[in-house]
Amino acid sequence: MILIENEHLQALFTAHGAELVSLKSTHNQKEYLWQGDPEYWNGHSPILFPITGGLWNGETRIDGTVYRIPKHGFVQKQVWDVETVGPDHVTFVHSVTDEESKVFPYNYTVRVAYSFDENKLVAHFEVENRGDKPMYFQMGGHPAIALPDFQPGSKADGFLQLEGKPTHLLRAGEQGCIEMDGETPAHFDIPADKDGLVPVCEPTFANEALIFDEQLSGALVLNLKHQPLARVTSSAPVWLFWSPQGKQSPFVCLEPWYGLPDLQHFSGPIEQRAYIQKADPKAVWQGYYAVEIFHN
Repeated sequence: MILIENEHLQALFTAHGAELVSLKSTHNQKEYLWQGDPEYWNGHSPILFPITGGLWNGETRIDGTVYRIPKHGFVQKQVWDVETVGPDHVTFVHSVTDEESKVFPYNYTVRVAYSFDENKLVAHFEVENRGDKPMYFQMGGHPAIALPDFQPGSKADGFLQLEGKPTHLLRAGEQGCIEMDGETPAHFDIPADKDGLVPVCEPTFANEALIFDEQLSGALVLNLKHQPLARVTSSAPVWLFWSPQGKQSPFVCLEPWYGLPDLQHFSGPIEQRAYIQKADPKAVWQGYYAVEIFHN
């Protein structure tokens, strides 16, 4: 485990998946990150690469060949190398393995650099294409914020405040892929209350994640009784908010994704996947997300 800290926050990481596993306030030692109770979900904040979500029939097509990539990719299961580390920062790096090249035939190196910006923890992504052809991929964050006021049976344990002017949401249905209305993604109502807040409760996640594409202004706030707890920001075009389906759960994931799951019945090449990212030969793609903590 690797611990970094500044005057506001302490963050703990494991090299397994380069995953953030704890995020505490230095002021009161309150834990803000979900601690992975398997009764609900055993993750904390996995990194999703080279796909976000699922593939239709589990397949993608690269240069005319069919490959099978597991949901959310595979780097979360790898042990990353520690490239640099200091009191308030750490960078993990992972390069393609022989086994990975059998399902994702690119020559790449992925980095995630964690650092602080006062009361924010910033995760900066880099995808380096070391090959001689364009590389298509997706990248995503999956931080799970714990709900300290969780009460089984309560109507809501928090509220999502959506920044921007979202008008609808998308939904993952069969095979975890985006439900369609003819040739386009189907639109569904946002389950917001009269104040425009989305309650964190079992009915909100009856169809698993709430999915927004290019409708938010790059940020979302998780409130507790209308007091801010955490705010996530990113340049990602897609946002997902997830809590386990069919049960009231003591956390919610605020997920900025550079990519969507496949549209249902999609059968095109990887470069036509929704919100696919591209790194040119010998080039480096960059993205980020940040978790801002409000000390309550």
